[in-house]
Amino acid sequence: MTIHLPPEVENLLIAKVHNGLFPSLDAAMTKAAHLLLEQIEQTPPAKSKGKGKQTKTAKPVQRPLTRDEFDQQLLALGLMSQLPDTDADFDDPDDEPIEIRGEPLSETVIRERR
Repeated sequence: MTIHLPPEVENLLIAKVHNGLFPSLDAAMTKAAHLLLEQIEQTPPAKSKGKGKQTKTAKPVQRPLTRDEFDQQLLALGLMSQLPDTDADFDDPDDEPIEIRGEPLSETVIRERR
């Protein structure tokens, strides 16, 4: 199996192996897979008591994460190196579109490709 990781995640894992936390990259990925599976399977399936009968346990209803909670989880998992700077995200009034005379660019491209 081939797994493609973002370079920053791969570098973090390699650093953990070099620091002696894991004996190999395979061991680190195995641990990551086990943790992911445990998180996915929070509620174990109910065992059937009778012949042919199975009881299902209701999964707890979870509310959707807010954007901040999601970012915090990514940061805690090491999938983000820092939280985004939301104060820097603003609409600058100087960034208004300007009108350009002439044929729309899309029509120019279509005409020239013919």
